[in-house]
Amino acid sequence: MKSFSPSSTAYAGLALLLLPLLGACSAGASGPQGSSARSGDAPGRSPVHRLDDSKTLELPLDAYLLTTPDLETLSTGRDALVQRCLAALGAPAAPAPRGGVKIGTNERRYGLADPELAKAHGYHLPDAGQPVEDYPPAAMALIRGEVTTYNGKPVPEGGCAQEARRELHDTELQQALGPVQRLDVESYETSRKDPAVTEVSGKWSTCMEESGYRYPDPVAAINDREFASGAPSDHEKAVALADVVCKRKVNLIGVWSGAESAYQRSLIKSKSSVLAAPLLAKEKTMSIAKAAVN
Repeated sequence: MKSFSPSSTAYAGLALLLLPLLGACSAGASGPQGSSARSGDAPGRSPVHRLDDSKTLELPLDAYLLTTPDLETLSTGRDALVQRCLAALGAPAAPAPRGGVKIGTNERRYGLADPELAKAHGYHLPDAGQPVEDYPPAAMALIRGEVTTYNGKPVPEGGCAQEARRELHDTELQQALGPVQRLDVESYETSRKDPAVTEVSGKWSTCMEESGYRYPDPVAAINDREFASGAPSDHEKAVALADVVCKRKVNLIGVWSGAESAYQRSLIKSKSSVLAAPLLAKEKTMSIAKAAVN
């Protein structure tokens, strides 16, 4: 399983009840499509900084989306609400699910950036093939709402999972985040076409060719069909490592993230009325999730 996501996002294999990572394309996609912004839409560009690692990279629109820490908080809060629901029904205590691989919010937004992961896993996610543990089978009927009563008590409509979603205003949050997701997609695709980014991608491509690999840009490398399935081959690992080395050599992550940050700041300024509601919805849900575990 490869992972390339332009979202602010990316947290693989989360627990059964975790909200989907909003604003992200699915793992292995070539990046978001449908941008309507132009390369001249981002005034006030900041100086380019050296950036080799994107694990802790933050972008302006992250404040309006669900970041990896946000998703962890939501998962913990949701599990607490489910446990509370089960307890109210008199059901035996059920261990919370175990999540999968954690990836930083923007860790792979511009492709793979970790040389050690490249050496060990190529473009694949570590442990991506391992199943995520759900709640014990005995609890699942109550969590999914497969029965209407338990111990003479009515099971909430849709089960404890749906009850937790209602308490967290999950549907409202997902609807509210839609416009921000579209802006996140827009900023990624627009920045990808930015002159500074196309120039540094060209330098990256030249660097890769010097290592014997021909790809026009990092998106093409990580989406090579040869690497789409199965365990990573030695060839995939070699390409992935060269990819990371070349990114660092030409400062691709620093240049690209600088360009996209400028676009996002411009979008936040021009779309302030659009962003108000998503921010309030996110804050509301996060507050409920945090309170659930206290």
